[in-house]
Amino acid sequence: MRALFLLLLWTWSATAVAQTTYKCLDAQRRVTYSNITCEKQGLQDGGPVAERTTSMPFTEPPKPAPSKPSATPPPATEPAKVPSEIPKK
Repeated sequence: MRALFLLLLWTWSATAVAQTTYKCLDAQRRVTYSNITCEKQGLQDGGPVAERTTSMPFTEPPKPAPSKPSATPPPATEPAKVPSEIPKK
């Protein structure tokens, strides 16, 4: 059972690594990248695709500007007036 599991794991990892990217050119010489061969798409081969990883260095996000306290306090709202007696009809 363990050997079968290892064989399946090896097969899946080999399939994932084997995926290739193709660089193809159309009639106007525009480049298209795909995982499907250029011949199947009716395009010309554009040459090899270099395997590379693009990464950016980490930079600290800018700190927010401190909020300035307002010189005048916000207008106060009056509480709703509640009648002391309910008028009778």
